[in-house]
Amino acid sequence: MSKPIPTNRKHKRTPFLIRLFLILFLAGLLLFMFFSKSRLNRLEVDLLDVGQGDAALIKIPGGKVILIDGGPDNLVLRRLGEILPFYRRRIDLIILSHYHDDHAAGLVEIVKRYKVKDLVYPAGSPPTAIMEALRETAVRRKTTIRQLETGVIWNFGVGCSLALFNPASLGVKKDANNSLVARLACDRQTFLFAGDNSKTVEKALIASGRDLTAAVLKASHHGSNSANSEEFLRAVNPRVMVVSVGADNKFGHPNPEVLELAAVLKITVERTDELGSILILDRF
Repeated sequence: MSKPIPTNRKHKRTPFLIRLFLILFLAGLLLFMFFSKSRLNRLEVDLLDVGQGDAALIKIPGGKVILIDGGPDNLVLRRLGEILPFYRRRIDLIILSHYHDDHAAGLVEIVKRYKVKDLVYPAGSPPTAIMEALRETAVRRKTTIRQLETGVIWNFGVGCSLALFNPASLGVKKDANNSLVARLACDRQTFLFAGDNSKTVEKALIASGRDLTAAVLKASHHGSNSANSEEFLRAVNPRVMVVSVGADNKFGHPNPEVLELAAVLKITVERTDELGSILILDRF
């Protein structure tokens, strides 16, 4: 009986499979780089679903990344991981609108895990446990800290600017909800982030003559009726109002009166408790 002849068929298939894997890998990498580069040239704003709190991530054309507030806990880390690529460990600017935990608590761990260039928050913020932890972490991580008393404008050189101002500079009586206000303008795309400011601040903002108009408004104080007055909504004149809010929260946010007012003014309302994180990418 003749012996079976050995074959090298298995060994011949191995290089082919390796080559096929490399080709598919390189094709996938090129596609990823292409879409990543194309998205770098567009404005992207994500209103993050962080429960009963506020957090918004802004990606400026050209690659700058801005975070406004960090929500009530470390859920914001998961949300950032869903949006930013794994290799993106830098945030150019963090803006803390005010010191309340539902805006500030998630920032401590973010500053620990990301390289944050600048951190801005209102001057005179009280030394709460969260604020002290945030300051200490920022100093240790060599993040530049700026306590804003009046206002500042960042120009990003790609048709985008961010105006930030402190209501304290308008002579508004100090209030625990007073927040930095941010207005982002990229060509014809405009956003207003109102923090937790009350109707008193809204009235002062209107009287100041500042340009408050925005296509998208991040509703003040999670849609509370202590804010979001008719006069303010008319001054901003948004097409969309995003309410950052937790499901079945004990505060009854957003207030039905605010939702009814938005309907009368023909403002589309989008809520994070119903839609999750809300992405606004070249809508307007």
